[in-house]
Amino acid sequence: MTIPLIVFISGIVIAAASGLVGSLLTLRKMTLLSDALSHVALPGIALGIVFNFTPLWGGVVFLFLGIFLIRIIEIRTKLATESITGVLFVTALAVGALIIPEQELLETFFGNVQSISYSAAYIQMIVAILIIGTTLSLLKQLTLASIAPDLATASKISKKNIELLLLVLIATTIAVGISFVGVLLMSSLLIVPAVTAKNIARTFKEFIGISMIISAFSLFAGLCTASIYSINPGLATVLISSGIFFLSLFVPTK
Repeated sequence: MTIPLIVFISGIVIAAASGLVGSLLTLRKMTLLSDALSHVALPGIALGIVFNFTPLWGGVVFLFLGIFLIRIIEIRTKLATESITGVLFVTALAVGALIIPEQELLETFFGNVQSISYSAAYIQMIVAILIIGTTLSLLKQLTLASIAPDLATASKISKKNIELLLLVLIATTIAVGISFVGVLLMSSLLIVPAVTAKNIARTFKEFIGISMIISAFSLFAGLCTASIYSINPGLATVLISSGIFFLSLFVPTK
C-alpha cells in the first residue's frame, strides 16, 4: 500500500490534535463520549456513498447536527450529555448500517486512507491546526471548567459555552480523523493516548504533551505498518496505541 507524504503529514497533525482534545476528555471523565459521538457521523458518510458526494462532508454535517440535537434535548429534558449521546449513538449506528452498501461497511468502520485525496488531506490538516490553536488558546478556560467548575463560574467562565465548545472540538476532530481510522476506532487517537499519558505524566503539561506525542506516533507507526504489510492502518494504529498503554502500566509512577 502506497501512502502519499501529504497524507502522512496530515495524519500526524490530526493525531496530535486528537491527543490534545482527548486529554481534555480524560480530565472531564468523558472519554467514552468521543467514541459514541463518532458513530453519529455514520449516516452522513452512508448518504455520501449512496448519492456519490464526498462522504467526509456528510459525516461533518451529521456530527454537527448531532451536537445541535444533544444541546436541544439536554435543555428540554435536563438529561446528561453522555446519556443523550448514547441514544444518538445507537440510532445513528443502526441508520448508517442500514443505508450504507455492505461492501463499503468495513472501510467506513475501520477507515480507508487510500480514499483520501490530496485536497482533502490539506483541508484536514489545516482544520487540525485550527483545532490545536483554538484549544491551546482557550486551554485555561477549558481546563478550569473541567477540574474546578465552581472556580470557573466564579471566574465568569460560562459552563454552557465551554461544554458547547468542547463538543464542537470533539466533533471537528472526529470529522477529520475518521478517514484514517474509521468511526469505530477513533478512540485509538482520542482516548487511548490520553489515558496512557495520564498514567505516566507527572505534570499537566507533560500530560498534554505525552498524549499528543503518543497519538501522533501511533498513527504514524500505523500508517508505516500499513504501507509495508498492506494491512488496515486503523487496525494497526489501535493495536500500537493499545500496546503503548499496556507498556505504560510497567512504568513506575509517583
